[in-house]
Amino acid sequence: MFWDCFVAFWPLLVICFVTGYLLRAAFPKPGLSISQVGIFFFLVAVAAAILLAWGDRRLGNYLKGAKGEEWVAHELAFLNAEYTVFNGLRFGGGKENFDHIIVGPAGLFVVETKNWKGSVEFREGRLYAGGIEPSRPPLKQVKAATAELMAFMDDAGCGAIPLHSVLCFLGTQLPQDIMNVNGVVVCKGEKLIEVLQETFDEPISDALRNQVVDELRTVIE
Repeated sequence: MFWDCFVAFWPLLVICFVTGYLLRAAFPKPGLSISQVGIFFFLVAVAAAILLAWGDRRLGNYLKGAKGEEWVAHELAFLNAEYTVFNGLRFGGGKENFDHIIVGPAGLFVVETKNWKGSVEFREGRLYAGGIEPSRPPLKQVKAATAELMAFMDDAGCGAIPLHSVLCFLGTQLPQDIMNVNGVVVCKGEKLIEVLQETFDEPISDALRNQVVDELRTVIE
């Protein structure tokens, strides 16, 4: 939380530095005239207002996303003992932040959560939110996370386990409650448990499932 606040509001440090410089320039031996200092202070105030609004928006988006991930984690806690859930995982040296990884009878699930308002539609395999394609397309995001997890499993000798990419939306209007878009299962939050309990293939063996769970636990340790 501290780091995310810092990322959102680091421009304030720059503002403080510039303000200190201006004060030093004005007093006690002015390097700038009073009118010049006044103009610079006005520009700094405008920049501060803009950067604060930007930082507040970023922090708000982070908190909204965190709330969505918390809701999903709560729902996943009600899965039976055949499922093992990992929330907020990241591999050492990896590029992806995993919202949720679930090991179950049908294989390994990578779940990316989006807590978005409004509607989402899909055209030619691309996602559009409010008619606009996001700068960070979530379909690509969850596929990249799945690819990284697949590489990890291959290195651990667990490459035989089926992997499933899931994009879960909260508070978002979708064309269908559950759909498949370019190999990614897209669903509403209320349907996530149903997706995880779906039998996509033959159930994996208990031995393979336990091996995968042990490998993922080493990441936490």
